[in-house]
Amino acid sequence: MTLSPAASALVPDLAKLGGEWEDSQARDRRFRRRIRAIEELLDRVLLEECGEELVALLRQLRAMCSPEGQAPEYPAREVLEIVERLDLDRAITAARAFTLYFQLVNIVEQQYERDEQQRQRFDRECGEVRFAPGTFNWLFPELKRQNVPPRHIQAMLAKLDVQLVFTAHPTEIVRHTVRLKLRSLAQMLKRFDEISAGTSYDDIEMLTSAATWEADLLREEMLEEIRILWRTDELNQNKPTVLDEADNTLHYFREVLFEALPLLHERLRRSLGASFPHLQPPAFHFCRFGSWVGSDRDGNPSVTPQITWQTACYQRGIVLEKYRQSVDRLGQLLSISQHLSDISPAFFAHLDRDRQVLPEVYQKYSVRYLREPYRLKLAYIGQRLANTHERNARLQELAWESAELTPQLHFGEGTFYRTVAEFCTDLLEIQQSLEATRLHCLSLERLLVQVEVFGFHLARLDIRQDSGRHGEAIAEVTRYLGLPDYSTFSESEKVNWLLAELQTRRPLIPSRLEFGDLANDAIATLRVLAQMQREFSDDICHTYIISMNREASDVLEVLLLAKEAGLFDPAAGTGSLNIVPLFETVEDLNRAPHVLRTLCDLPLYRTYLESRGHLQEVMLGYSDSNKDSGFLSSNWEIFKAQQSLQQAADRHGLELRIFHGRGGSVGRGGGPT
Repeated sequence: MTLSPAASALVPDLAKLGGEWEDSQARDRRFRRRIRAIEELLDRVLLEECGEELVALLRQLRAMCSPEGQAPEYPAREVLEIVERLDLDRAITAARAFTLYFQLVNIVEQQYERDEQQRQRFDRECGEVRFAPGTFNWLFPELKRQNVPPRHIQAMLAKLDVQLVFTAHPTEIVRHTVRLKLRSLAQMLKRFDEISAGTSYDDIEMLTSAATWEADLLREEMLEEIRILWRTDELNQNKPTVLDEADNTLHYFREVLFEALPLLHERLRRSLGASFPHLQPPAFHFCRFGSWVGSDRDGNPSVTPQITWQTACYQRGIVLEKYRQSVDRLGQLLSISQHLSDISPAFFAHLDRDRQVLPEVYQKYSVRYLREPYRLKLAYIGQRLANTHERNARLQELAWESAELTPQLHFGEGTFYRTVAEFCTDLLEIQQSLEATRLHCLSLERLLVQVEVFGFHLARLDIRQDSGRHGEAIAEVTRYLGLPDYSTFSESEKVNWLLAELQTRRPLIPSRLEFGDLANDAIATLRVLAQMQREFSDDICHTYIISMNREASDVLEVLLLAKEAGLFDPAAGTGSLNIVPLFETVEDLNRAPHVLRTLCDLPLYRTYLESRGHLQEVMLGYSDSNKDSGFLSSNWEIFKAQQSLQQAADRHGLELRIFHGRGGSVGRGGGPT
């Protein structure tokens, strides 16, 4: 049969599609073999631990699911009958076994998805690399193809500011022990891929038989890890503290984010340069992080000012330890001899200054690093970091009120880093000297990226408190001082009274707090925030979120408490705090534009916003509005609120930043953006 020219032209494309389909089927079969291999390992462990009866039960229940895991006619009655015949102990054991099974399957699925992304990244079509939509390597060529003016791209890159916030959910804590063991198993599977590459064995043969001695050893390690995981409590046996929750959250910074951010910037820079070589990449800190853990006190009485202080110190301790490790690695790397490479005179001048401040370091390392000035410089940096770390550990043990007055915190001038800028200056001295002699150190550049992103605070702490707490505290103060009771004022009276208090330097609240516990906590929260800014810089905490914000007075109340803590200067009208109203219910969302317009019409508040870069941040809550009106209606109300808020901001010449309080579940606003 003779094909028409049009049909003949389609033959190569059809053949290619057929080949891609066959490749996809092969990858799918390999994935299923990997799942069966993991099932075999788990069954072997459970057979030894619990006997044949449990393994037979698990196999029976697994067989009742469809091969795709989505049975159109799920045999619910049959499954229920099997489960109901189990006594309590056997039911618990079966539930634990299925939990472990799904944890192992999730590891396999995650690695499969990672491999698919990697394959798509290097899949070649018509001689060109084809990248998945949404990646940097797809984005910039697409912008070039659509003839987007480079000046527009440069303007967007200059303003690029991504802020990802970890919110507080203390009931969702997973044990570190379990997480680390699952991570260990994932790494073993990755090693298994390296061993099996280039062999003729399939996954089941490699993981369940002595195919090679390396595979045999790895299989024994995996069996041992699964067996230990089976005998490990999955849940904490004690009620987790707020600091436990902080440690749980900061795990992701230690294990992933700290190393990932420099690579993210590097990928963006290279992708941009490939399409637009003359454009400048965004600042290193275009992506930063915040956290509510240890600072969100709305509905959590365990979060006290002291806990927030300790959380800030704990975060700084983690990032300092990371920097010390990086500096140690740089010391191993920069073994440059001054006899074999030029060193700038300015760098030797810096070393002489360091010798005068830290003579003990010079005495210890001057002979060892006699010809290696960069290693000597890094020894000075390492000692300053160690002193900073020791001082921070002492701070964490102290009450926040007495931190500034404690003598043992006083280290000699220049022997520790008071600010991250001082640390950055030392690193830049090394970089400038290297570049002057045509040397480039990627490890040093990555460390500088980390310093700019994480500073000495790791992640910004956002304070959140219910709006009612502030009004109640101010009302208690007015009653204590014999003033008219603030709680009896109308909204307009509250605004006028607050404006009058905000314009006087006279303190309203006595230094010694003799009010009720709730009022004392509300006042002390702003005071510890001011103390944190003095100790850590504004980077540690400059956002105060007011949940259930309904009126303009809710914002002014926080501003008054901030003034009393020294965070707002009534003479200049400036402050160091971003006050963020959170509109949550449907009614509050509808009132949000009115609240913003009311605030912007107040000259005092407009002057205050000028000191914050003409920026007003607003947070929109998805959870409560979802409870009010359902998913669809809630999202529609949030959409309308965003439009109205933007119109109000434009009318007053403000930059509006909207913080979306979305969670993963549908009930918390989860779903496609």
